[in-house]
Amino acid sequence: MLLFFDVKPIAVKAYGGRRFSSAKRLVLERYQKTRGFFYLFALYDATSGRVHWRYYHGKSSYYVCLFMQVVRRRYPSQTVWVVLDQDAAHPRKSHETRRRMRELKLHWISLPKTSPDDNAVETIFSDIQLMILDNSDDPDERATRKRISRHLSRRNRRQDRFIEIPYRRDSHKG
Repeated sequence: MLLFFDVKPIAVKAYGGRRFSSAKRLVLERYQKTRGFFYLFALYDATSGRVHWRYYHGKSSYYVCLFMQVVRRRYPSQTVWVVLDQDAAHPRKSHETRRRMRELKLHWISLPKTSPDDNAVETIFSDIQLMILDNSDDPDERATRKRISRHLSRRNRRQDRFIEIPYRRDSHKG
């Protein structure tokens, strides 16, 4: 199994970031009050094209280890390779995450520092940013989580859910 993993911080704000407002005085993004903050942990399965996700309130090694336990439960007997960037909480830099992934018998591949676009999850995050977050005016983080979950669930059911990965032949075909 080849899985791509990454974490996205999500701040719940009025106007999401680019939405036009009917307010008399426009509130710029940096001056908006945050209505909630959480992290979206996402995993893209290159074989099936499906996305698996969880929400946590941090992105430290502790939360990465929790998510990796979920990964192992989802793929109990397969040999799993996880592709990830060089974030501080990932196994390349964190002893705790490295130890836990070895215990779970998960293998990892760290992408080079200057190549975030090689991670297929970034495509999913861009889609979420464009379709959900940029046009949101959610009252709280619970509403934003529901909208993101609904969007990802619908994406998993589509026939065109595969992301083309340039260095894998026929990666976009089912």
